[in-house]
Amino acid sequence: MKRIWLILLSVLLLSACGLDPVMPEVGTPEPENKIPESVDQAAENDIEAEEPDGNEADLYAYFMEDGTIAKYKGEGNEYAAFTLRTTYLPEGHIAVYEDNGGTVILRVYRLGESRAELVKEEPEFYEEYTPTAEELQALKPISLYYQLPIAAGDQVKGMAVIQTDVQVETPYRNFDGAILLEQTSEDGAMLRSYFVKEFGEVKREFKMTEGEEEYIVTSSLESIE
Repeated sequence: MKRIWLILLSVLLLSACGLDPVMPEVGTPEPENKIPESVDQAAENDIEAEEPDGNEADLYAYFMEDGTIAKYKGEGNEYAAFTLRTTYLPEGHIAVYEDNGGTVILRVYRLGESRAELVKEEPEFYEEYTPTAEELQALKPISLYYQLPIAAGDQVKGMAVIQTDVQVETPYRNFDGAILLEQTSEDGAMLRSYFVKEFGEVKREFKMTEGEEEYIVTSSLESIE
């Protein structure tokens, strides 16, 4: 019974982290009294359209940088350790592949002006996800993943925002100013998630009591490549 609980509940721990992307800069136009060099104006406009600004740019800070591989140390369960691989997609979408050694789960997020929404979630995904822009836009929101601004009492990832300025320890480093999310089930089992700007989700904790025994499962950021 204890093993079944831990395997099922470890799925709840499979849920991502970030650095601001390096955005392209648009060149400064020549003064009007000079003849400008030949410029592909259409291509320049495309660059400007792709560049996020305002809260959308800030939302990128809660995901890993494009191409990043982050490893999380697991304790308390064989599936608690996992690797996240992050890939940026067109039209403000981000794909995150989570590999816990038993399966790979693909999650796709859509970033808007103030919200990051989960729009695709598929377990047992062992290929590279290469959708067209049209296919991405056709994806329907599943749940709210994150929002800005965020404050205590808000609900994201199906969890309550408890605090917005806590300390959290991980093998990678200790963080200040973390955002703590928490969810408690009817049987008292508790799931916590810690988010840090410039890194995203850095730690997950699951606690449950069965009889006189307490079970704690953690996944903590260990390295970034």
